[in-house]
Amino acid sequence: MDTHELTVFIQTWLKKKGWYTGKIDGDFGPKTRKAIAHITAIPEDWSDRRKLVGTVQYICLEEGELPGKLDGYYGPSTDNAYKRTVFKLENNEPAPLWRPEEIVQVKKWPKAYTPEFDAFYGPKATNLVRMEVPYPLRIAWNPNQLIQSFSIHAKVKDSAERVFAEVLRHYGIDQIRALRLDYFGGCFNDRPIRGGSKPSMHSWAVAIDFDPINNQLRWGRDRATFAKQEYEAWWKIWEAEGWTSLGRQRNFDWMHVQAADI
Repeated sequence: MDTHELTVFIQTWLKKKGWYTGKIDGDFGPKTRKAIAHITAIPEDWSDRRKLVGTVQYICLEEGELPGKLDGYYGPSTDNAYKRTVFKLENNEPAPLWRPEEIVQVKKWPKAYTPEFDAFYGPKATNLVRMEVPYPLRIAWNPNQLIQSFSIHAKVKDSAERVFAEVLRHYGIDQIRALRLDYFGGCFNDRPIRGGSKPSMHSWAVAIDFDPINNQLRWGRDRATFAKQEYEAWWKIWEAEGWTSLGRQRNFDWMHVQAADI
């Protein structure tokens, strides 16, 4: 984190708002702190470092990006949102859907049911963590029930978080709801595959289902809604992280995406 660079960014934005009247010099001094005081979301008792980062997060939110929680701590989400905001302000247009420094593309997750898969993920039903999502998900079989987190394998958590953040940035919450991208069909479920004896990828919590009612297991492109053109960006966002769509690859189970090659 370059404090001088971030301070220049803050001063430039605050000057346009009319809150900062000093020189754009990258100095986090009294004039900069006085201008930041206009932002009531930044607590007065924060340290200068947290105020600096918190202001960057606030600006990103104001510009329509997703820095994560406004907490004054500079992590990957804040860094990604900051870079997008800089691009947007410098070019007067949104940042491209994917930029190499923002999404570390996984060329290939381990192939399912191989020694490499077992070595990478470990035994099924282990290494589970909770993952927060940036917008509420509806339980597919009970849409009135909303969740904000679910269990997932620790090794795919960061990747899935980037996907959900990018989906929200690309579609916006209204279109997410209209397309039923928020209808959650489950992630961790220690069970065999349907019609078989092998454990499902859900047993490792490296697969997620969405809107199963409209994308049933045996349905192909002629019936599954997720095969339609308006879902193209949805799949590209997952695929940029190396996740596999069984629908895109084999034309069945369009609800399903997994962090395992087939």
